[in-house]
Amino acid sequence: MSEHPTFDRAKGFVALPVEVLELDLTPGAFRLLVELCRMANADGFCWPSLDQLSDRLGRSKSAISGYIKDLRAADLVTTTEQKTANGYNYRLKYQVTFWKDWRASLTGKVVQKNERSVQQDERLRESKKQSHLNQLTPAAVCVLDKLLDDWAACFRGAPYPTVARFPSADTLSNSEYAVNAAAGDLAISADIISALRATWRKLRVATDEQALTEQAKYLVKAGYSQANLDQLLAHVEKTWEVHWRRPPSDEQFAKLIKAAKVVTDQQKGILLKSHLKRWELAQKTLQKSPRSDCLGATKLSATFAAG
Repeated sequence: MSEHPTFDRAKGFVALPVEVLELDLTPGAFRLLVELCRMANADGFCWPSLDQLSDRLGRSKSAISGYIKDLRAADLVTTTEQKTANGYNYRLKYQVTFWKDWRASLTGKVVQKNERSVQQDERLRESKKQSHLNQLTPAAVCVLDKLLDDWAACFRGAPYPTVARFPSADTLSNSEYAVNAAAGDLAISADIISALRATWRKLRVATDEQALTEQAKYLVKAGYSQANLDQLLAHVEKTWEVHWRRPPSDEQFAKLIKAAKVVTDQQKGILLKSHLKRWELAQKTLQKSPRSDCLGATKLSATFAAG
C-alpha cells in the first residue's frame, strides 16, 4: 500500500476565496491564477516572465498567453507592459485584482475604498516629498538613461554648480518622480527568488530555499529592479563555468554582482537626485549674481530666450 503524500508547511500555502472555485475558468487559467497568487506581493503584484510561467505550469508560452487573456476577461488579473531603460518591452507586470482586499480580510483589516476606482499604478504614495507628483505617470521610471543623458547635456562644459542650458519641464518633473520611485520601499517578491532558482537550475547548480532567500535579500538591499536582475542573471549564465556545481558563497555571490557592473535603477535615482540638487544651486547662483558675465549666465539667458 502506497504512503500518503506529505507536504512541508514551511513552504507556505495559497488561500483562495471559495467563490473563485465557482467561476467558469478553464483548468489552465485556474492553475495560472493560483500561481500568480502564490507569487503576488501584499498588493497583488508580481512580475514573472512567460518562460517562468511556462516552466512552472508545464505549458507552452502560447498557452500561457491564452490563460492570461481568460483571466483578464474575468477581471481577475490586470497586466501592464514593463519597459527597460531603453524603452523596450521586456515583460508584463501582473496584478491579481482581488488579492489586496482578500489578504486584508483574512487578517481582519478593512481596506479603505476610494470614491473613484483606479488602477494601482495611478495610486501614488502621498508624502511631503511626493504630494506634488500626482499628475506624473510611472512611465517616468522607465526612461532613467534618457533623463541622465538630458542632464549631462545641461551640465556639459559648465563649471559647478552652473549649467550650460536649462532643463526642460519634462526633464525636471520626470526626474523628481524617478528619484522618489527609486527611493521607495523594496521588498523580496517571489519572482526574484523564482528567477534565481531558474538560473541555478539551468546551470545545474543545486541550491536550497534558504540560500535563494539570502541572495534575494542581497539583491533587494542593493536596489535591483526586475530589469537589473535580468541583466545580472544573463551575466551569471555567461560567466559561470560548466564544471562549477556548488552554489556560490555569500562572498562569491557579492563578487558576481560586482563583476556584472550593473548600474541599478536605485543608483541612477541617486545620481538624478544629485543633478536636481545642482540645478537648485545653479538657480540660487543666478539669483545672487544677475550679471551677464556670471559663470554660465550668458548661455542660460540665450537658452531661456530661445525656449
